[in-house]
Amino acid sequence: MLELERKVKEMEEQERVFQFEEFTHETALELGLLLVQEAKRSGVRVTVDITRSGQRLFLHAMEGTTVGNEDWIRRKNNLTGRFGRSSWHTAMRLRLQGEELERDYGLPVKDYAAAGGSFPLHVKGEGILGTITVSGLPDQEDHDLVIGALQKYFDGLRQPE
Repeated sequence: MLELERKVKEMEEQERVFQFEEFTHETALELGLLLVQEAKRSGVRVTVDITRSGQRLFLHAMEGTTVGNEDWIRRKNNLTGRFGRSSWHTAMRLRLQGEELERDYGLPVKDYAAAGGSFPLHVKGEGILGTITVSGLPDQEDHDLVIGALQKYFDGLRQPE
């Protein structure tokens, strides 16, 4: 239980830190390409989706992925939209509390996935407007890929030009 609690606290911090001043179509392209680049660098194959206000701004399915990955993305996005946290954060909280999506929230597993890989697209002053999501790896690895790319993206914003 302590390990789960530690992970939940860590994810709360990630969600606090990785908030955008603005998020444009160009931002989605830059971040999406960064996610694809990081996946290639790591030798993994994923599908990447970035959605804002219901509009898909970026989608790339790497070789070796399937339509099933897009369904996982849809279900993870639904979970992030419903709870306002990363899908892995919600999955960990459910485990900690001994809860299940369908039984305790009436959310069908055909439409919601308590699995890692979807992160809330939070714009300061506006709230959560969408999701940044990957699918193709085990839960923790999907989550870590998104967090690693966000860290690089935000580090790049802090670099002097």
